[in-house]
Amino acid sequence: MVDPQLHAKEIARFLGKVIRRPDSVEPGSGAMMCAIWTGAIGDDGYGRFSITRDGVEKTVKPHRYAAALALGQPVFTGQVIEHVVCDNPICVHAHPDPEVGHIWPSTQSDNLRCMQAKGRAQRWWVRGWSGLARAERAERSRQLAAAVRSGWDDAAVREVLLRIDPAQTSLF
Repeated sequence: MVDPQLHAKEIARFLGKVIRRPDSVEPGSGAMMCAIWTGAIGDDGYGRFSITRDGVEKTVKPHRYAAALALGQPVFTGQVIEHVVCDNPICVHAHPDPEVGHIWPSTQSDNLRCMQAKGRAQRWWVRGWSGLARAERAERSRQLAAAVRSGWDDAAVREVLLRIDPAQTSLF
């Protein structure tokens, strides 16, 4: 659970590591824009964010934290937060309206069904779930985070995506 008052400093630290395309910040705009996590990224290509609960430090995936924050509900261990729109492991664009947000609570079976529908299930044992091998996904995530760390740059984002995965759905 992410409580806006109790975890205000933690939320500010989290948001300080998120870069959005400038025109996606205005209300009603940017429904198709990723919000890119620029903090720590693990070898699986997903971000890492440290939080403290009950005096114990824990590391969580930022897209799960973003979902809990935006939806105002806990995300339980084992619950799936699916990248419904973009398949970008460092996207943290959560929104209470599933037509706007990129990530949404799901079930593993729904996530697998979505993966199949998007054509990411073919030969997953060779390429990994996203169509990229684990190392490629991690490299793409790190390069994408680096490309926007000092501010959103459409050309830099496009170059990273096309260099590593020409089939990547556009983030904008």
